[in-house]
Amino acid sequence: MSNEAAFAAFWAREFPDIACPPVPRNLSELNLTAQMAMQSAHPQLYTALFAGTNEVRLPADVSVRLNSGQLQPGDAGALRAAGYEQQAQQAETLGQLQQDQRLADQALASRKNYEAERQRFAKYSEMGLLERLGHAPALTPEQIAANRKRYGVTGN
Repeated sequence: MSNEAAFAAFWAREFPDIACPPVPRNLSELNLTAQMAMQSAHPQLYTALFAGTNEVRLPADVSVRLNSGQLQPGDAGALRAAGYEQQAQQAETLGQLQQDQRLADQALASRKNYEAERQRFAKYSEMGLLERLGHAPALTPEQIAANRKRYGVTGN
């Protein structure tokens, strides 16, 4: 579909009561409402019409990642400033997916830690008093000396 046809279809869907203007060559030819509607509902059309037409140029590293298809979440701001709305949204989606994966990994690690502690506590609860005392960690000589000093114990 040509940019003209895509723009006409976009305008008919988003602004049915307003006459369709000519296909904009510059972003300034669209009002802010139309710009925002196109960015959110039709980012591929926004990118096709305005990518690279701003005075803002992509940093070299972002341009390399864009051309190789290896965008990073931090690239979204530079992409959006240069008019690459669709790619900016892809970068943001990638960032959200990475964040979700980190949270899922942390939740899994916490769940495993909780289960291990719960099993250890259940095992400890089933022990008798003497068994519990036998499993208590032994004090080091430094701890013994510190406790003697703290409580004023002298002698052997």
